[in-house]
Amino acid sequence: MKASSYRLGLICLLLYVLLIGSACAAESDEEDEDEITFRDFSLNIGDRVDLDDYQMELIEIQSLRDGLVVMRVSRVGGSLDEQRALLLDSPNNFDGGAEKGGVTITITDIFDEQSARVRLEYEQKLGTPRKRASDRPAAMPEKPELLVQKSFDRNEMHVGDEVKVTITIKNTGTGTANDIDVQDIPPLPEFTYIAGYPPKIKETLDSGQSDSAVYILNAAREGSVQIPAVVVSYADSKKNSKSNSSEPFSIIIRPKSKADLVINVEDTPPLVLDEEGLLNISISNQGSASATRIEATGEVSPSDGLEIKGLDKSFFEIPPGDAANFSARISGHKRGIYTIRLKVSYDDGDGSVIREATSRAVVLKREYKYQYLLVIIPIIIVSAWIYRRHREYKY
Repeated sequence: MKASSYRLGLICLLLYVLLIGSACAAESDEEDEDEITFRDFSLNIGDRVDLDDYQMELIEIQSLRDGLVVMRVSRVGGSLDEQRALLLDSPNNFDGGAEKGGVTITITDIFDEQSARVRLEYEQKLGTPRKRASDRPAAMPEKPELLVQKSFDRNEMHVGDEVKVTITIKNTGTGTANDIDVQDIPPLPEFTYIAGYPPKIKETLDSGQSDSAVYILNAAREGSVQIPAVVVSYADSKKNSKSNSSEPFSIIIRPKSKADLVINVEDTPPLVLDEEGLLNISISNQGSASATRIEATGEVSPSDGLEIKGLDKSFFEIPPGDAANFSARISGHKRGIYTIRLKVSYDDGDGSVIREATSRAVVLKREYKYQYLLVIIPIIIVSAWIYRRHREYKY
């Protein structure tokens, strides 16, 4: 009887232990299902993550600068359908969040204007989340891109020369560029700024559009000058800040250009009294600037006996590499050697300059042909007499 009671007690104890174990196991499984876990997903615009009856879709990257991403979270059946802008590294709860059986979404990184990394927190009992690629065609991102160019109309100049600077901006991207701001370097010490500075460009350029600005400088100091890049800042349609710049380059400013006139006066062949001849004169500009207000005047020494017409001339301008040619008529009225001095005054671009040149003219006494006859006639008479006497004695 005692043995039977003992067996019955042992069986009851075993059943009790089994019941307690089952209850603990059930409680442990329930606790595991309530445990919160997470997974990270790299999503492009239009991709979504499905978890149980939740659907979480990446709608757009609203702002790279501010770290804003728009996502739509919904549940099959319509109990939840919300589109929200999520801030980078800021957890967002839906249906109370992961702590209350819902989901928590955090944007952990934004790669570019088309993709981001999303962290999903949830209770394990909701199952395994799965990424679904977008079945919509990828939209061309609105991404403006400004091409910036800065140029001088010449890379070599002289002090005092004017130069035209052109800044050209073209939107080669796929979106509109807004709030365009041209940041050109403040005036360079090698130049004085005449007109058009600072350059003005349209504040908005659509894709494919361009605009340009021109300003005028005057070279003030000689030397080699490094022209720095011009920087242009702008924003896309989502207010994301961007910037582009031109390429720097060098120019050379040479000393101030000046005119340099060289006078060439040809010597005339000897003249006889009252004979007329030509005195050819050339004034050439061998400098790097135009000579202006040219005045040529001449004088003769001795002043009596040689007449010159057309020696005094005026010219408005002789460009560099060019020449002015003219001739003066001369005639002598008295034997002698004469010196012709030509004086040329002009403006070389930096003030008044005088150049001089000289030439020589010789006037000879006129020789008449009958003077030779006075010598020839006696010779003819003597020759005739000798010939006659020779004939007489021959016979």
